[in-house]
Amino acid sequence: MVGKRGQQRGVTLETMNYIAGVNEIKFVKRLLLALLIVAAFTESSREQAYTPVFKSVEIQPTIAPLGEMVEGDFFGPKCIAAICKSEKAIYFFVPDSLENLVLKNVVILPDTPIAISSGKVVVVDSVGHKEGFAKLAVLMKPNYVALVSFDSAGQPEISAKATVDPYCTSVRASDMETSGKLDLVGFGKFSLGVSIEKNLGNGSFKSVQPMPGPLGNVPFSDIAFTDFNGDLVPDIAALDWVNRKLLIFYGRGDGTFTQPVSFQLKAEPSALSVADLNGNGYPDIVVGYTRLQQIDIFEGDGFGRFFLRQSIKTAAPVSKFAIADFTGDGTMDIAALSRSTGEIMLYTYDPISRRFRYSGVLGAGVSYDNILPFYFRNRIRADLVASSASQECIKVFKSAMPFDSYKGRLAPVGANATYVAVCGKDSSNYLVTATSSGRMSAKYSTGLRPFDAVSSVDWESGGTLRRAMALSDSLPYILTSYTDADMLSLYEVGRKGGAVTEMRVETAFPPFAMAAEAEADSASIAAAYRFTPDGSVAISYFTAIRGKDEFLEHDYSVNDTGRYLASALTITPSLEFLRIWKLSADTIRLACTSLKSNGTSIVNLPAQGARFFDNSGRGFPLLAVQGKDTLTLYSLVSGSVSGFSITGLASAPFDSTDFGSLELTPQSDSTYYLTFVNRTSKAVFLYLVANGRMQFIKAWRVSEDPAGIALSPEMKTIYFLNRAQAYVSVHFF
Repeated sequence: MVGKRGQQRGVTLETMNYIAGVNEIKFVKRLLLALLIVAAFTESSREQAYTPVFKSVEIQPTIAPLGEMVEGDFFGPKCIAAICKSEKAIYFFVPDSLENLVLKNVVILPDTPIAISSGKVVVVDSVGHKEGFAKLAVLMKPNYVALVSFDSAGQPEISAKATVDPYCTSVRASDMETSGKLDLVGFGKFSLGVSIEKNLGNGSFKSVQPMPGPLGNVPFSDIAFTDFNGDLVPDIAALDWVNRKLLIFYGRGDGTFTQPVSFQLKAEPSALSVADLNGNGYPDIVVGYTRLQQIDIFEGDGFGRFFLRQSIKTAAPVSKFAIADFTGDGTMDIAALSRSTGEIMLYTYDPISRRFRYSGVLGAGVSYDNILPFYFRNRIRADLVASSASQECIKVFKSAMPFDSYKGRLAPVGANATYVAVCGKDSSNYLVTATSSGRMSAKYSTGLRPFDAVSSVDWESGGTLRRAMALSDSLPYILTSYTDADMLSLYEVGRKGGAVTEMRVETAFPPFAMAAEAEADSASIAAAYRFTPDGSVAISYFTAIRGKDEFLEHDYSVNDTGRYLASALTITPSLEFLRIWKLSADTIRLACTSLKSNGTSIVNLPAQGARFFDNSGRGFPLLAVQGKDTLTLYSLVSGSVSGFSITGLASAPFDSTDFGSLELTPQSDSTYYLTFVNRTSKAVFLYLVANGRMQFIKAWRVSEDPAGIALSPEMKTIYFLNRAQAYVSVHFF
């Protein structure tokens, strides 16, 4: 019995060990399977995150290997200049009609180029240089900087040799003394400090060597010039690769700098880049390392202070950054190049977590030497340009913008309609259209299906329309001005598209701008008239009382001399202030007048070569200004007439030739929708303006420029007027 029990016990133990072993093997197999699934899911997630960013690659042979690249307006169209590594030359590439880069020009240099930089401010050193175009600062052997420019005939000029330190390997251009002239700064990993060539403004430079103070005894692997603390003086961010530090030097405005604020780094830094990464309006700093596989992001607070926001693990050390909005969502993304592996790693910004996430590797299997963001004429998002010396080519990674494929529901309108608006208590009950001849229509819907009209009413206005404006209220008001009549008309549409009541007021002159607000039982209107003989602007302010066929008129005068190239007028929702946006040759003038005290205060904003859109409807506190290659929104930051100012609210790069039908629509007191047509893309784009940045919402392909755009924020609908085919297409967002 004992033996049998022992035998049974032994069999039992053996069986148990066998079962345990089998279970262990199964567990390991399941664990490996789970890891494979997780790895596959992670790779799939990365691929899914990467795929929408770039949709295609265009290849342009360069005939020769290229080195460092910069972009700028050097001789006309926006182009890319690249150093040739096998010849004494610079290659220039320009975009063609298909938004690809083609070789345009080759400039032969007297010596071998080492590094290249450019600046938008003209360096005065050649009489024939075309003002407004950028110049190239080329660092060449034997250790001097030459300026390359193009004259008015498009011929290259090489001039203004400036001596630099023998060990300099990079060059930058910056206005060190805030004199309006670019100085030249050379530096290198084995050059003690920086060598500065002061621009004298007469075509010559004066050497400032050695650089006194803290910049004179430290070798730098990379530097960048930016105003970090908001004093309008250039500061310097520099990488001390010997002591493994990020140094911030604050400029005094006279060419000297304070002792640096330092941040200890984990390894030898190789590259840095400065950009507003989180959309708060303040510059941030990105640092890459020579041997450490990591990117560090230092967030700035606008007062010159920084803290480490995020550290990103990378697949390889980073030697160069390209930072731009590659996704078109209004935030910056990071492309990081590793010259050791030739890979380009992409990181996109997630506005929810406020952190960057990995989005894939670009162009696997090819070794790249340099990368550069480039905005083609469709400037909603940036493409990425990469050069490969081994393959002697430039590759353009074309950014993919997600367009909504929904065609929209169609609502028929009258023939030749040139104006469209949506209004009503829920901002969708009434669809108002008008023709330039004065034929007007209001279609009423329940709001549940805004494209199905329950009833409609048509009427003829008092003349040829100059402008029509709808007021958002429980019952819609439509305000019109005319090109052939000195009057304003205010139309009140009856409930559910009933009868239309008109109120008219005679004006001294046809108004060049008008604005209106509707509150409670009245509508308040302001109309700015032409200039009076003394140079002031005559303004009449009306209050139309609902149910009474009359206007209460108040007249004001704004003393603002000078010719108006363009103007717009706004009224604040509180009905206490009105504002005039005015554009002269080089200044935007904001005149703010109290409707109660008639006091006026004026603020000037430099804006040479800009124009603004007439976004004067319904008291917008925003001013949309279109520059040469940017769109900037400005806001009134104080409600006091005795002292107020305007500040930049948001800015994005756009080409001035792309615009059409720009509209600003308030969602709340502090957020706005921005819609516009981009003619190059043949698309309509919708952005949300909030918290100092422009956030991409949606885009729609259109067959032609819409004759008008209307937005209903509460119902999340957008209306495109197709004048040729007499319908309004309704889309949801």
